[in-house]
Amino acid sequence: MQLSIFSVQQPANSNTHVDEGAFMAAAQFVMALNFESEFELLSLSSTNVQAGMVKKGGLVFVRNGKLKMHPAIYDHLSLISISSICASSVYCHGLSKISSEIVDLPYNDSLLNLNGAEEDYMAFKRLCSPVSRFFLLQAKKTQWSAILAAFRFFLMDGIWDVVAFVARAIHQADADVCACVQLLEQLKKEDWYEGFSLSLKNFHSSRYPLNKAGLESELPEIV
Repeated sequence: MQLSIFSVQQPANSNTHVDEGAFMAAAQFVMALNFESEFELLSLSSTNVQAGMVKKGGLVFVRNGKLKMHPAIYDHLSLISISSICASSVYCHGLSKISSEIVDLPYNDSLLNLNGAEEDYMAFKRLCSPVSRFFLLQAKKTQWSAILAAFRFFLMDGIWDVVAFVARAIHQADADVCACVQLLEQLKKEDWYEGFSLSLKNFHSSRYPLNKAGLESELPEIV
């Protein structure tokens, strides 16, 4: 995939000072920017406190109710859901290991870090089901196509650095919950935002329009 290269001033060389939850929430936000016109992005948080219990946070958004649900929107939602798990996996193993071992991922899922993200994974599988039914595909093929697409998105030049940028913003925020509108305004002020926007367009055009041949071509041996 030919991508535009842009430079984020503070690359994510170390995750030491920012917790994993912030990266997981940031990844969902950055992935959702690919489909910004279809969803209203509301807020981001690394943790969610309910009834005295601390759980993983994430992206809060609503779908544009005027748009009819179709396979591509289910795919968009599944990519947002799986992004937290992909981000957790990159956080734990590093970009280099994910990049070198991505070819083995459909046949060896040991790199997927589901700790604390089980709900996201179950939601992801549910969202993949309508896509599988529409294209008459095995569930595994639809799921792994989305997982590989999400990983490849974060492996695009500069994308993980944007995730790290957003994660730091969440980590440094005075409030526990960050408004997506303010985060997006912050991104747009950066010199690299134009290149980032181009990368979003490149990713979108590489996956859509969805078709059966494209979804199953990468995983011919899964049974």
